[in-house]
Amino acid sequence: MDDLNGSSQLRPYYDAGSFNAGYSAVFKPDYGVVDPNGFNIASKLNVVTQQGLKKYGKRIGGDRKMLSELTTGIKARFGGIGSEYGDGNVNEKVIKSLGSLEWADICNYRIWRSVFNRLLQEFLKKYFQHLIQLPFDTARLLLQVGKFDAAGMSSNKRAGHRIDGSSNDLDSGDEDIDYFPTVGVHNDNGRWGSRTEPSEIVASSSQQIAPSSLHTMEILNSIMDKEGTKGVWRANNTVFIYNFLSESLDAWFTGLLSPFLHVPDPYFIDIIHSPDIQKSVILTLAAGVFTGLVLLPLDLIKTRLTIGQIGNGQERSLRCLVRKWSWRDYFKSLPGEMVVLNMTNSLVGRAFKELTSILLYQKYNIDRFSSRIIYHTLDFISNCIQLFFKLPVEALLRRCQVKYLLDEDTPFHISPQDLIIKPRSYRNIFVTFRNYDTIAELWRGWRIGLMGVICGHGLRLIELQNVVTEEEEKF
Repeated sequence: MDDLNGSSQLRPYYDAGSFNAGYSAVFKPDYGVVDPNGFNIASKLNVVTQQGLKKYGKRIGGDRKMLSELTTGIKARFGGIGSEYGDGNVNEKVIKSLGSLEWADICNYRIWRSVFNRLLQEFLKKYFQHLIQLPFDTARLLLQVGKFDAAGMSSNKRAGHRIDGSSNDLDSGDEDIDYFPTVGVHNDNGRWGSRTEPSEIVASSSQQIAPSSLHTMEILNSIMDKEGTKGVWRANNTVFIYNFLSESLDAWFTGLLSPFLHVPDPYFIDIIHSPDIQKSVILTLAAGVFTGLVLLPLDLIKTRLTIGQIGNGQERSLRCLVRKWSWRDYFKSLPGEMVVLNMTNSLVGRAFKELTSILLYQKYNIDRFSSRIIYHTLDFISNCIQLFFKLPVEALLRRCQVKYLLDEDTPFHISPQDLIIKPRSYRNIFVTFRNYDTIAELWRGWRIGLMGVICGHGLRLIELQNVVTEEEEKF
């Protein structure tokens, strides 16, 4: 107080009660902190917490509209409208302001146009990537579940040579002509028998593909020879719907379970910035497992449409096949081994992805923002290691699914005559690992998987370079 009296003596024109420096809040010794209108801020909070909530909440009509009071009604209330609620002007103005704000946003043409443009661009981008990736995924699945004999592939390689050789014999037959019918009949039978042998091989395997080797392009060429271009992009819509639902359900499960674990949604905040990393990892893995289990019937349909023939009269409508499934009737008939493999397949991909980013950030302080090149390089190595562990699990899962589909009691039954491959015999996981001669076949399709990893990281680096260029231009 002595300082205030001293300042008033030095500046007799200064009045602390009426002086306004333009601040949003001013401290006055006798009243406390007040706003420019002279209202005490503490009294405002006291009114809101003690009187305004109950009284104003009932006036507007419930808890939902009481929240509107806390957002916009307070401004209207303390903006000079009055502190009493008897006239109802506050309610009308609050509701009117909220309604006008919402309708203005809804009817804004520019906002909707930008939203639809972004959705269309993302859809076309995802669908174009799906069209490029689908033939290679089809070839990998056929390599995992199909049995291609080496003798059959070698005979296919020699088929062309036999046909060429027999035609050469016919061309050079004019040099030695035997006019005796007894000898001639014997030689002609042997010669024409060698020509008809390839056609007999094709007739015996006319319903199945017969690639000359296990290379990806040979598998795709054999499919195209049997069914044309539509055979290469088989189960196109089903696979796209499955991928879309997989991402959507995973995001939905993480958003649903994150409040119960008191952690932020990993789709909005990276796990490395989570207050509880352990719970966030558990949340991500659990969401992946739940998504895989919910989409298990659709995964079976996808496998059935991939290994089945096209145009032979069998049911290939996703809508009709989904209607045949009932969790109540067929859940108990699901093999426990297939459920475990489905969960393991979901865990392997998620665990490597999340644990790699956490390890790099916790141990070496490397993330995708501060050290982009190092992070993406180590992430590429991690994906290659993940591919080594994921391929056997995926191969076992596909073989178990084919075994389930061949059962007549299943809703998605398919007969062996309707397959485009000869299915590999499968009993269980332990028998497969005991057979050391064929255990290496679990890694079939590794070239396709590695090519997918390389192409995926290439696209990410291109997008990253575009983002860096845009940031530099803005700067």
